[in-house]
Amino acid sequence: MRFTAIICTWIWDREAPIADDLVHHGERGRRRAMSAPLAAPTTARDRLPFLDGLRGIAICGILFVNIWIMGSVAGIERDPRIGPSWTGLDQAVWWFQMVFVEGTMRGLLSMLFGAGFVLMASRGMGAATYYRRTVLLILFGLVHSYLLLWPGDILLIYGLAGLLLWFAKEMEPRQMIGAGVAGLVLLTGLGLGASAGLMNMRAFAEGAAARGADETDQRVSDWSAYLEKLAPSDDRVAESRQARAGGVAENVHYKVGIANELNSLSASRIWLFEPIAMMLLGGALMQLGILSGQGQPSAYRWMLAAGYGLGIPLNIAEWWQQWHSGFAAEIPMLLWSDQPGRVLVTLGHLGALGWLYTAGRADGLMRLFAPAGRLALTTYIGQTMICQWLLFPGFALDQYDRFGIAALWGLAILILGLQIAFSHIWLKHFRYGPLEWLWRWGTYGRPPPLTRLR
Repeated sequence: MRFTAIICTWIWDREAPIADDLVHHGERGRRRAMSAPLAAPTTARDRLPFLDGLRGIAICGILFVNIWIMGSVAGIERDPRIGPSWTGLDQAVWWFQMVFVEGTMRGLLSMLFGAGFVLMASRGMGAATYYRRTVLLILFGLVHSYLLLWPGDILLIYGLAGLLLWFAKEMEPRQMIGAGVAGLVLLTGLGLGASAGLMNMRAFAEGAAARGADETDQRVSDWSAYLEKLAPSDDRVAESRQARAGGVAENVHYKVGIANELNSLSASRIWLFEPIAMMLLGGALMQLGILSGQGQPSAYRWMLAAGYGLGIPLNIAEWWQQWHSGFAAEIPMLLWSDQPGRVLVTLGHLGALGWLYTAGRADGLMRLFAPAGRLALTTYIGQTMICQWLLFPGFALDQYDRFGIAALWGLAILILGLQIAFSHIWLKHFRYGPLEWLWRWGTYGRPPPLTRLR
């Protein structure tokens, strides 16, 4: 699971008074919108219900992936059998998560980030304001990773990607799609190259071992060391259990160490290529009306059929190889289909939701999730506070490594029910979520009105 550490991606608000220009007036409307003066922070009248609903679904869906990592021992993503439960129900939930959820909620949020970028550029947001907003996102990510103890944070890497995204503000939809697809093809090519190299490394090591070479042979020892690094060893499992069962100091030391490791990886070309590519696709789909819920039904049906028709078999094939191998440590690193499968199923999700929405069959679903989408930053960090500071650590409720994946999904449903209810109640009294309000204050240099007028 090469990209498990990258759990989610981000967009919380989009300033959208010109959305109708973007969707209904084609290129002329787009250019007119791009030259519009910068407006104040988004008001309720500016919201796009489909976009809010999508964001809410994605930010809630992220928890089903994150809670498995938060509540389980180190290495669970490589071998789910090491958890406290591996029943038939756990296995069914694992399969569903791997095929339909893993990486796809991150993909949706990535595209929504690109959609928000297009809308901000459309309203004439200047470079200084945009970069102030993006630097604040990076700061949120650092706090989330190191103070709130979630090493799987995506805010930091998406803030870094956002710094580069500004240079795409003049790109047309066709150019954005071309650049996004090129980035994803490059990632897939890198995966193929890495897989080929590892297959050769394994073949040389196995050949040397078959000829009677022992661990002193460099090829055998290199391969053995590589497998040892990948596998969820007993020492690593015990270390994670001991740290999470301890006090605040033990948890901080353990989680900060993981954050340092993951964030060093996040500075690499791979972790930046993925979000930027998906942001560019999202920006193009926003300009074409797809992400605003105003695309043609036939376009959504095509996305549904192609995304699911190609992506689901790819994902099943990938995870079947891992399942069939007994979760051999090297198998995830030998596969190349992670990126195309994830992206295709993400597009399938978008197509399914868009088709239902244009048919008038998803209005209730979007109304349910839209408030969570408007409070996405608060919801996302709230999930961390509940899981990392209340539910699992030894200094609180001490429920770490006590549940299999099916039970953790049940806990996620309970948490999300509470968060969705909170977001509905909050927005009856306030215009923005608490963290969204803070972010806007820092972005625009003045506190926006928080309470609703009575």
